[in-house]
Amino acid sequence: MKPKVLFVDDEPNIIHSYSRGLRKDWELVTALSGEEALRAVEQHGPFPVIVADFNMPRMDGIAFLARTIALSPESVRMMLTGEGDFHIATKAVNEGNIFRFITKPCPLEQLNRLLHEAYRQYRLQQLEKEAHQQELVIAGEIQSTLLMEKVPAEVNGLDIAAVTVPSKDVDGDFIDFFRFNDNRFDLVVGDVMGKGLHAAMVGAGARNQLARVLWQLSLRDETRDLEPAKIMNSFRHVMESGLNQVQKFITMMYASFDMSQQLMTFVDAGHAPVLWYSAAEKVWREVKGNGGPVGLPFRRPFEQSCLTFAPGDIILFYSDGLWDGRNAAKESFGEAELMRCVSRLADCDARQFVESLLEDYRRFVVPGPFFDDLTMVTVKIPR
Repeated sequence: MKPKVLFVDDEPNIIHSYSRGLRKDWELVTALSGEEALRAVEQHGPFPVIVADFNMPRMDGIAFLARTIALSPESVRMMLTGEGDFHIATKAVNEGNIFRFITKPCPLEQLNRLLHEAYRQYRLQQLEKEAHQQELVIAGEIQSTLLMEKVPAEVNGLDIAAVTVPSKDVDGDFIDFFRFNDNRFDLVVGDVMGKGLHAAMVGAGARNQLARVLWQLSLRDETRDLEPAKIMNSFRHVMESGLNQVQKFITMMYASFDMSQQLMTFVDAGHAPVLWYSAAEKVWREVKGNGGPVGLPFRRPFEQSCLTFAPGDIILFYSDGLWDGRNAAKESFGEAELMRCVSRLADCDARQFVESLLEDYRRFVVPGPFFDDLTMVTVKIPR
């Protein structure tokens, strides 16, 4: 199959001449104006290569090619002009994302050679895109199998379930779990600013550094002395310089469950609030700390807060991707919709809870990839 080229010029004789001379190598679609060419892009695109004359009435070549960036972003664009004006050339390159600027009259053989160069550029872009996409798929597989902590279904009697859904193939959200003994179990939910591979790499590094911090602290401190505030202050100390260098920050919720005292002690580092369901009162409450994200210049030490839980209680940790989802009317899922959804899930076990909430979220938002990475961890206290 011949590659498709869109050729735009307001002179019929030039259109006719190039159509005859180029049809051996190319499937040529022609237009006599920018308006007609835009319709062709919408109806017959995508075009690997688009060639437009500069000097056309109503819509010149620069304006037309600039419009095609949104309609056909992967096309390689070239401009023909009889005017050897440096300022026109500069404007064309900057505004129309031009690959080549060709001075008329252009011999047929030279134009054909330039079309082949443009098509090679298009194929190179496609191959790079495919390679990058494959790298993201592989990275996603590595993240899901090696870098994302497997969720324990039950630890110290707690019923636990989690879900993480990337907005791209990989995501910057992370979770981790640490069992110290029969009475203590810690979990962390983190959200790296941004999306995609860069955020995922920072998230993987953060998980590794947090585990390292816990190991180093455990060598010199008793378990009872490993308070969440001490852990998070040490973690921020080792992460701050690196995060500043890559211009990233991380919101986190670090929670420690003491089963003997039925107490959750937590540090909130600028993260989305925890939702807590009190089975005794049959009420959902929002629980929030006062710390700032790791990587931003907050010098005040982290402080920890406490929550006393009871049998039947549910504690939901989540990333702000749960708030960011929007429906067709551009309304966000938000706190009100979240409260409406969880209010009917109090009798579910942890797995049913996260699956039902994710299903409600999918029904609410516009179909397709999520706007932001989404993570949820549910902990249900056994009765």
